[in-house]
Amino acid sequence: MGRRDQVRTVVGGLASALALFGAEAQGGAFTQQAGEGQAFLSGYASEGAAYYDRRGRLTPRGRFSKRELQLYVEYGLTDALTLIGATALQRISSADEYETSRRRGFGRTELGLRARLWTDGRWVVSAQAAGALAGAKRGDGFAAVGEADDQLDARVLVARSFEAFGGHGFADVAAGYRARAGDPADEARIDATLGWRKRGSRVLWLAQSFSAIGLGRWSGPYGLRQRVHKVQTGALYDLTSRFFVHASGFASVYGRDSLDEKGAMVGVGCRF
Repeated sequence: MGRRDQVRTVVGGLASALALFGAEAQGGAFTQQAGEGQAFLSGYASEGAAYYDRRGRLTPRGRFSKRELQLYVEYGLTDALTLIGATALQRISSADEYETSRRRGFGRTELGLRARLWTDGRWVVSAQAAGALAGAKRGDGFAAVGEADDQLDARVLVARSFEAFGGHGFADVAAGYRARAGDPADEARIDATLGWRKRGSRVLWLAQSFSAIGLGRWSGPYGLRQRVHKVQTGALYDLTSRFFVHASGFASVYGRDSLDEKGAMVGVGCRF
């Protein structure tokens, strides 16, 4: 596998990391080649029947259900500048002892740019900025909490590709700040991805972690300063050189003022 093909492998794996938090234009540090891109169409389902309180204690609390159809696209404007975009259709239901509500419609629509700042062929350092317009409205009820705020996301991404155990792999870490126009609070984001593909195999294995740390005060109508830590594992399978399928499962491992959430996603994609 040549250097160009290794980069394709890395970029494909990193882009599938977006699935955990819905249609969020994340991707990884690697940029697309000029005039090339890829698109993912993914179905996402999650459930939760317990809640981490302000002290991180897990307690039963109603039931939450979310279904989402997500579209994510990235395209290389130049070798060092990639356009990223995402949108989604969603159905959310939430019920507790106080209220039951349902929300159906568009999720967030995101648009952003990822710029490669430096690379030596294996190490890559990039910066990314994206804006998101909420599809939900505040009048959509309790099910729309955290879904009805416009957002700005800025992050620095560092990745390294490597060869180990008879295959090609990569490690990627992203640290960023997410400013939200409403509740919950602004967040610090730390995401990490480890991927590996055996030489000659069509399967790319992925292990990931996602952390969101609320930075605001206990204020606003919901008084939320959430902390969310999730892990995800999955795989991407190349059907051809252009088309692939991917699947993963995820779960919360710790939180504060956040849902104990578990779920899975499946999808198809193409490189163009």
